[in-house]
Amino acid sequence: MPPTYSPRTCGDPVEHPPLYYLPDAPPPTPGRHLKPPCDSPQYAPVNPIARVECQTPTYGTVQDGEMEVVVEQLKDVVFSPKELMQVYEGTNHFVTWYTILPDVARVTAKVQDEMVAKVEWVGEVERGSPSDNFTYYGHFNVSALFIGYNKVILTFYDSFDKVAGEAELKMSVLLAYQYLNNIFTVVLGVLVALAYVNMGATINLKVIKGIVKKPVGPVVGIICQYIFMPLIAFGLGKIAFPGNVLGQLGLFLMGCCPGGGASNMWTYLLGGSLDLSIMMTFFSTVIAFAAVPLWVLGLGQVIMQDADFVIPYKDIAVFVFSLSVPCVFGILIQHFFPRVAKVLEKMLTPMALFIIIFVFTFGIYVHLYIFSLFDLKSIAAGFSLPALGYLSGLVLSSILRLPLKDRIAISIETGIQNGSVAIFILKFTLEKPAGDLTVMFPAAAVIMTPLPLATAFIIRCIYLRATTPKESEDDDLKEKDAKEMKDKGAKEMTERSTEEAGERKENEDDGDSKKRNVAGADNLALELGEN
Repeated sequence: MPPTYSPRTCGDPVEHPPLYYLPDAPPPTPGRHLKPPCDSPQYAPVNPIARVECQTPTYGTVQDGEMEVVVEQLKDVVFSPKELMQVYEGTNHFVTWYTILPDVARVTAKVQDEMVAKVEWVGEVERGSPSDNFTYYGHFNVSALFIGYNKVILTFYDSFDKVAGEAELKMSVLLAYQYLNNIFTVVLGVLVALAYVNMGATINLKVIKGIVKKPVGPVVGIICQYIFMPLIAFGLGKIAFPGNVLGQLGLFLMGCCPGGGASNMWTYLLGGSLDLSIMMTFFSTVIAFAAVPLWVLGLGQVIMQDADFVIPYKDIAVFVFSLSVPCVFGILIQHFFPRVAKVLEKMLTPMALFIIIFVFTFGIYVHLYIFSLFDLKSIAAGFSLPALGYLSGLVLSSILRLPLKDRIAISIETGIQNGSVAIFILKFTLEKPAGDLTVMFPAAAVIMTPLPLATAFIIRCIYLRATTPKESEDDDLKEKDAKEMKDKGAKEMTERSTEEAGERKENEDDGDSKKRNVAGADNLALELGEN
């Protein structure tokens, strides 16, 4: 049943039924309203949902152009509840609508995105009583199906079955297992902070001083990382997702993030300069504390022009700057507690592996819904972002004629972004479900990032095997000859030693026989002398 109201008798009698304006309704059309004396509080409606301002009833007859007037008065419809924001998957919601339109015969309801929600049923239109300050009301039921934003659109038809107007009910759906998502966000934040502590504790300040004296490589890498990559991500988002603000923002923030730890591993596998890669990772992380907020504040406003929500610039800036705290803490540990720093240095690789395993196991389980959202555009954009990063770093370093190992390191460091930082920033700062939907695009880039590198690694292995077979065979022959000569020499030495031993034995036997002969001769001489 509709809500009850106190009697309303204000104003002089009019020829047409009054249509009272609701709180946020547009001003009345000139020449089509009366202003009754409504000074007494006794005439205020008792229902807060359909509260009516009693200063401007409006009415009119159906004529040419009236349809445009009705469409302008879409705010002459209110819902109870006013909106379905942040409801959970799998829930059903009963909604009541009220209107002051003069003629409503039937109502239809549909959703903007049938993947997110579904209208289960729409009730019959019912007329309000003379004491009510609304003309018609009705009900409908909507079910939340999947995470996302949506709108329920009600269309009103008059007695001639012509459209009298439309009204929209905003809706957003959260994950049914939102608590697991929150746990993942908190644990990922702790792991990222610990990783930054380890990084600060293992930085070799002497190596940094040496690179600072000759900073060509790191400077080129920083230019590629924080000028090329954000611009590439911004343009790619505009091309791939022209009407999707979340897609543009997620891809753009991914392009603004520092280099990832996996770049060091791939640099080693592809024969690049590992020292330069480590230094670029460190410098890009430090510069991120200022570069990420500046880029989001600059081009982020361009992306969010048509968005229904606002980027929390302050929260992102505070969050990124807060990542410098664990890094500085790690540097202090290295300075004052070198033994602890050595332990943290040993934990650096296991920590990086644990974060990767955590993201690709529990993280994938929590974000299984992302795979339902993937389409050809998101996959292509996720592949293109790192691929263009690799190419831009390689081209710039080649133009500057840097050594091949430096080119490889700069190329890899430019293309690989720290996806965990991008995901954490989005989930931590954006409202839900915007944060949970936006992480799909950094996730696509993270999944597609290794593909060009793995392809390059396979090609490199095949090339090395194909171009150096003779050298390998020659080396094998040399080793075989050396082994044979060694065995032959050992055999000769053994035979020679045996011969020398035999000769020494014969000499010893001859010497003994001579000694015995001399001794016999001496004995014979003594005997003859005695005789």
